[in-house]
Amino acid sequence: MTSDHENRIEKLEIDLAHANHTIDELNQVVIDQGKQIYRLTRKVAEMTDQMEELLENATPGHQIEKPPHY
Repeated sequence: MTSDHENRIEKLEIDLAHANHTIDELNQVVIDQGKQIYRLTRKVAEMTDQMEELLENATPGHQIEKPPHY
């Protein structure tokens, strides 16, 4: 019976080691995604600022007005 307990404990230790490895891999994925989200958020903010600046500096094009006899 001792051997049975030892086998079960060994299997649990192996499963725990695999689970810890998987957790570490997933943690790294989350860290990488966080960095990517941060970069993309900064890029969107920069592009938004550029678009607002372009809109402020844009000269209005030819505006269609009603002829004076209307």
